[in-house]
Amino acid sequence: MSASKYDFQIEQGSSFSLSLVYKDDSGNAIDLTGWCARITWKTNTNAIQNFTTENVNYSTYKFTLEPSLGKLTFLLPAETTNNFAFNTAKYDLELRSDDDLYSGGGKQVIRLLYGTVTVVKRFSKSTDLLECT
Repeated sequence: MSASKYDFQIEQGSSFSLSLVYKDDSGNAIDLTGWCARITWKTNTNAIQNFTTENVNYSTYKFTLEPSLGKLTFLLPAETTNNFAFNTAKYDLELRSDDDLYSGGGKQVIRLLYGTVTVVKRFSKSTDLLECT
């Protein structure tokens, strides 16, 4: 199965959520038990950043799998997006199986998505996040 192209926008200073379910050709969710995922992007300023489901420090992002549902969820808090200094990034979203492709061939890796991330800049140029009492 070929990767799908999916472009998306992130509003600077706003929380961001991307969620998808990995399905087979019949529309059934693929069990991702034992799998991990990674989003890698390269910004227009040539900075490379990796986001993985192995991350346990959720202060800058949270990327999780719900294996039995085939679901991936990528979350960025407003504080993280507020600090984005780039305008665009090219990204790949990959999955890695716990099973070898074949004996000695390493783990199976599947690229699910690729595309462009566009950061929609704040008009106010505020560096302060919304706070309520």
